Amino acid sequence: MFLLEGMTLHPISVGICFLLFAILALSTMFSMVKQRKMGLAGMMFVFAALLVWSAYISASVSAV
Repeated sequence: MFLLEGMTLHPISVGICFLLFAILALSTMFSMVKQRKMGLAGMMFVFAALLVWSAYISASVSAV
């Protein structure tokens, strides 16, 4: 493999990483709800939703 070719990542592994980050964001969101910090919890919910959406998109592309 030459340096010009680069390294390809499998789309499923990238999607799994995004899902793992979404789970971490949801656990942080639940701790913010317990502390009654609803603004930060709302931001974490939006962040987790974007991560799940990104995981779906990255898992649906073809591995070339």
